[in-house]
Amino acid sequence: MALLDRLSSGDLSAVECVTAHLDQLHRVDGQTNAIASFEDERALADARELDDEWARSGAVGPLHGLPITVKDWIDVEGFRCEGEEARHTDRRPEQDATVVARLRRAGAVVVAKTRPWTQAGPRVNHPLDPARSVGGSSSGEAVVVATGASPLGIGSDSGGSIRLPAAWCGVFGLKPSAGLVPMTGHYPRLGGLSDGRSQIGPLAQDIDLLERALAVMAGPDWRDAGAVPVPVRSSAGVEVAGMRFAVVDGGELVQPAVASAVERAAAVLEAAGATQMPWIDGWLDDGLDITQRYWRRTARTGADAEAQLWDWDRYRRRYLTAAEHIELVLSPVAKETAPLDREIPGEDFLFTLPASLTGSPAVVVPAGRDDAGMPLSVQVIGRPWEDHCVLAAARLLGPA
Repeated sequence: MALLDRLSSGDLSAVECVTAHLDQLHRVDGQTNAIASFEDERALADARELDDEWARSGAVGPLHGLPITVKDWIDVEGFRCEGEEARHTDRRPEQDATVVARLRRAGAVVVAKTRPWTQAGPRVNHPLDPARSVGGSSSGEAVVVATGASPLGIGSDSGGSIRLPAAWCGVFGLKPSAGLVPMTGHYPRLGGLSDGRSQIGPLAQDIDLLERALAVMAGPDWRDAGAVPVPVRSSAGVEVAGMRFAVVDGGELVQPAVASAVERAAAVLEAAGATQMPWIDGWLDDGLDITQRYWRRTARTGADAEAQLWDWDRYRRRYLTAAEHIELVLSPVAKETAPLDREIPGEDFLFTLPASLTGSPAVVVPAGRDDAGMPLSVQVIGRPWEDHCVLAAARLLGPA
């Protein structure tokens, strides 16, 4: 938050800040292919307007002058937005997605759109080792945030698409509660009924900035029927002491270094006064099965679709029954740290799918490095609408 303090005080101008981050983004893009599109003149013009406004009346809002990047699949007026289909390469939306409009009103400056893992074009390289995988699909966002080229990234997450790249690149990444942040302006369009798993959320190296961005983005916009009027509560003052948590360790599925990171995090929670409780069976396997059947939905019969929805409802009900007595679930984000580049199968999302299916908030927390120097992370899942609790746990577990 030191950067925002300098911007709001006038110690650093928006133009100076945006120029420096654009220079860094261009360098990072040359090494990683993380950027889908730049509009440098547009970004600098927005920054000049903010400096003029600061001279007249002070900081515009809580993100005054902050450079941010946005995943290509989220509309930014005037920037190219390809989405998932190469035939839309020249598409330039005429208005911002709701979250982008809100971030801009709060003073943020969009400096670039980032490349998803599945998008046509060059592969997005890992910032620490180009031979490693970044994961998908908010790949470019995780890269530019990890390098410091972008203080705040905005991605989207259907089953782990913020959380997996955040973990493999070593940054904080939040999938908010389903319905907390409007999806209006996501391209391709997603809705609460067509895909209730998908959410827009932030990535950052700074947990304070992550939480500040969530507060700006959240709330209904009268466009997304899945967005609900639930207030965003602050993690300040939330006591982890007295909370109950469960651990999903993955057993022999996970690398020893990943398992050790989860064990250390559990020990920190217990030392803070939280109590470990047992968790429900079938959490991982059932979540993967239900999701794989969802992915095949267009090829299924009506009876198959009904059976999948029934099983999904039952899964959510079992989770809520257990979560009534357990505030947090601690788990790996993936079975391993960033692997050598390969395909990303559904099994890589084994630990992230359950929070998507249940609509729960989930945050990725950096947890050091393994022996190869690759980032370690843990995942904290909370009860729906208790994003403030997972952020409080993230503050406790994250790097100082």
